[in-house]
Amino acid sequence: MGSSANAVLAKTRAKYGKRLTDKDYANLLSCKSVAEVVSYLKNNTSYKDVLKKVNEREVHRGRLELLLRQRLVEDFSSLCIYAKGSGERFSEFILRQSEIEQIIHYLTSISSHHKTDAVFIIPQYFVSMSSIDFVRLAQARSYDELFDVLAVTKYGSILAPYRPAKGESVNIAKIENILYRYSYRILYQDIEEYSKGNEKKALLEMFDSVMNYMNFVRVYRLKRYYHAGYDTAKEFAFPHGSIPEKAMEKMYNAESGDEVFAAVKGTPFGRELKKLDYVYAGQIDNLGLYRVTKKNIHFSTYPLVVMMSYYFVMKTEYDNIVSIIEGARYNIDSDKIKQIVII
Repeated sequence: MGSSANAVLAKTRAKYGKRLTDKDYANLLSCKSVAEVVSYLKNNTSYKDVLKKVNEREVHRGRLELLLRQRLVEDFSSLCIYAKGSGERFSEFILRQSEIEQIIHYLTSISSHHKTDAVFIIPQYFVSMSSIDFVRLAQARSYDELFDVLAVTKYGSILAPYRPAKGESVNIAKIENILYRYSYRILYQDIEEYSKGNEKKALLEMFDSVMNYMNFVRVYRLKRYYHAGYDTAKEFAFPHGSIPEKAMEKMYNAESGDEVFAAVKGTPFGRELKKLDYVYAGQIDNLGLYRVTKKNIHFSTYPLVVMMSYYFVMKTEYDNIVSIIEGARYNIDSDKIKQIVII
């Protein structure tokens, strides 16, 4: 193993060691206000650097979430430097994911006629790298204006068929699906092109596992809550993963959420599913992702696997903090928030 590989492993695991502990989560869950959450993070955790100039009594929730996300992205990007060319490809994957989140955010804002109060919800680090003009995107007040901003980016040709006629709405769920399918397709292409040997195999196994959990939950929700048919279920599943095709076909044909569970019974994925201690089925994808990537950090010897796993583990931590902030803001019982938090 080369020196750069050793550096990635050492630095990633050192950063991982600074994550929130069970004690931190217990203390955060006991906070009664957003100010208390910020104060605890600022004075007792590794978030103190990004929050040191924040006045916990005055900080806006959106600004707080932005700072935390900025820290997540910059933390990951600092590791990509050591992974050289292949690391850059994964940095681009994180950029795409962030861009798509913002596109969907503004589409939803226009659809609900809600004027967002934050120009940048994407970290500044990515604003400088992205081909999207986020100032214009945030100023868009109609679908036409938003699609005009995106027309000159790599997303223009992807979204062109979904541009609505004047006065019509858009199918946000379909657009979100097509954009994430695009992002993961590029990711798999990059793994094939920029990684090799056993590390490539390990990366494909990791992302196939991620796709398995995502596909399962997507189809489950469509069947459980929308009674979707075969075509819709197949359309919204990603064309990646290692669930056997026969089991996937049974999922697409299922008539209930219970039948989706039955479809994977006896498969390797079904056996993994049984090991998850989930509270509700919609939690399976995030919980499964966390379990897979956390295990990789501890046991994988492949730098890119450990590096990408670190990002997903810390993304889970970010989501946990956001859930705790929301709970404190709306005075939600801490036991209910604890069910959402993944640790």
